[in-house]
Amino acid sequence: MRKPIESEFIKKTIVKEAAYEMRILEKSDIEDMVELQNLVADDLKNPQTFVVDSKEFILTQVLDDGMGRAIGVFAEGSLIAFRTITFSGNDEYHLGRELNIPEDELERVVHLEATVVHPEFRGNRLQAKMMKHTFDIIDKLGYYHVCCTIHPFNYPSLKNVMDSGLAIKALDRREGSYEGKWRFLLHRDMRHDDAQPYKNCIEVENGKIRQQQELLDEGYVGFLLIRDNCTKDEFKIRYGMPI
Repeated sequence: MRKPIESEFIKKTIVKEAAYEMRILEKSDIEDMVELQNLVADDLKNPQTFVVDSKEFILTQVLDDGMGRAIGVFAEGSLIAFRTITFSGNDEYHLGRELNIPEDELERVVHLEATVVHPEFRGNRLQAKMMKHTFDIIDKLGYYHVCCTIHPFNYPSLKNVMDSGLAIKALDRREGSYEGKWRFLLHRDMRHDDAQPYKNCIEVENGKIRQQQELLDEGYVGFLLIRDNCTKDEFKIRYGMPI
């Protein structure tokens, strides 16, 4: 059993707290990961926002030595959240190729894969807590290109990764396990910590797919989320031309 990398208390309800422990997951945790992933998928109001990873994918592409990592959060004796990442190397499926990352840097690319949080423990910023340790792992292992795909209506996940410095670089329907679902492609180069300046900024509703595609094709980048109310599916994205 690995040592915890973080432990504290989180809220399960408004009046009830539970102690939690965060640690690196191992192959022995696979059944708990699959069970939690299926529970979260069944609870979704919009199934387009989440793609379930197969047990084989998690075992061979995430938990196998050198292939990836998974961080898990445990409370009340159960796995209540996890985040997975993969190290893509020069695989054919490589988000870095879509971003025109130089060939000699493709082995320094990390894919942020699934983020899963039990419905009863949402609102504790577990995504952000796991992301912090994820970036620590990425940095220590010598990776610096961070990529991921997120559905245009998945505000919590977009907020989490964009707060971590990732920006929207593309928007399209993705094939394979995504089965034609819409996804943003986001990227961050960790070697550049200074905030990127933008010009000609424009705000676009997240549901206006075509307008966003046109902006991205012109070289614009989505760098900020704006939400005026608590309706999770409705918000705006600020786009700008990098200076």
